Amino acid sequence: MKRLLSVFLAASTALAALSPLAVHAAASNGALIKGSTSTSVYYLDGGKRYAFPNERVFFSWYGDFSGVVTVPDTELASYQLAGNVTYRPGVKLVKITTDPKVYAVSRYGVLRWVTSENLASLLYGQNWNTKVDDVADTFFTNYLIGTSVEPGNAFQVAEELTAATAISANIRPVGYVPPGVTPTPSPSPTPTSETLFVTISSSQATLNQMLLVFASIQNTPSAITKIEIYNDLQTSPLVTCLASTSCSLSYTVSQSPIQTRFRAVAFDGTGKRYETEYGNQAALTVSAVSSDIQMSVQPLGVGVGSRAAFTSNAQAFPDRTSHKVYAHIPGEPNPVLWKDCGIQEACTGSTPFYRTTQLYSKVTVGGQAYVSASVTVTVSGGEPPKPVLTLLSKPQSNQAILKLDAPSGETMGWSTIVEGTDPDNNAIALCEYSSCEITVQFSKTTTYTGFTDVGGKLEGSNSITVSP
Repeated sequence: MKRLLSVFLAASTALAALSPLAVHAAASNGALIKGSTSTSVYYLDGGKRYAFPNERVFFSWYGDFSGVVTVPDTELASYQLAGNVTYRPGVKLVKITTDPKVYAVSRYGVLRWVTSENLASLLYGQNWNTKVDDVADTFFTNYLIGTSVEPGNAFQVAEELTAATAISANIRPVGYVPPGVTPTPSPSPTPTSETLFVTISSSQATLNQMLLVFASIQNTPSAITKIEIYNDLQTSPLVTCLASTSCSLSYTVSQSPIQTRFRAVAFDGTGKRYETEYGNQAALTVSAVSSDIQMSVQPLGVGVGSRAAFTSNAQAFPDRTSHKVYAHIPGEPNPVLWKDCGIQEACTGSTPFYRTTQLYSKVTVGGQAYVSASVTVTVSGGEPPKPVLTLLSKPQSNQAILKLDAPSGETMGWSTIVEGTDPDNNAIALCEYSSCEITVQFSKTTTYTGFTDVGGKLEGSNSITVSP
């Protein structure tokens, strides 16, 4: 989804609590700015603005919001949105939500895998695991992968801190390649060979999770008569599709732990056989289910919108480096992070549920992940509420202030506003939590729709159409 054009800080309430901010007629390079009708905060450099994906990134650079100045919305719109700010080098360790590896952050948003706990401890102290922040998969594209941190291939925290004391010194030059990394050559702009690709909706999964597997082939000289999709766990095809250049299936994970790859075989009208090359296959990793992690939910059956309490006990893993609870909705391809409890022994909470949901917890010890058996919360008695998109005002004929409110009680996930009615349309706002407010500029009749990830499933709002 193309939704990375604007990000609203979760700390908008903190901004509102500050004393009135001065309104500047024209901001200067290095300024922290926000519009007069929105809570998004940006860094200004070279006439361009850079968004903070969340408050954790902001606080890696600044101690508070006292330096933020308010500019007119027309001035804010005049600054081109050039990208997102990345973590300040040397301040934090980070990991990706779907990968247990822990990375040090180097200049220009380069992530370097710290290959052992001993190295992490030497760099960031014995409590290094309390300094690890999760980077959502959505924002992973803001970073580059550099060389690993290993003995003899050191990462110097002090040098990284002094190399970029301001965000302007951390803005990545065009075409930058991390030291020690060989750039990948661009693919040929005019593909001439037949290539059979296989993709999967999630490369990591848990027991009973449903995934979408998709295969496609291009540039064949003759029409395709059949595509079959296989994995390493069985010799017969998982699905067969006739007279099509694409094929897909819903695959339910029935055992754990496993590591497998999905591949496809295709045949054309002349009888020629095509097979997915190893590099174009889709890999799947399913974590081990551990009876040592105790996951419980009470009650197991609720009415729509009612609350259930959950507890995950990871006492059996004293050396854990993370402890998280995830939610998976049957029929949806990917689970969502429900609660991050750091390294706490017990991960507890109480939240409303709007649809039948499977909860499970994941504990990481070093680089090894363990998951609990899932517990199902059965929801009955109504439909999940929808987010509401409101036109607050039209300050000018070509300007509108829109606000998206998530259903009451939902505070997890993210929200977005798009131009159009489909979640894959061009997004104009991405909000980390449950509401968005944004001023939009338009030159023609335009329709806007909001979408909110409420409790693990994308829900669409009403649409609003505005005209100059």
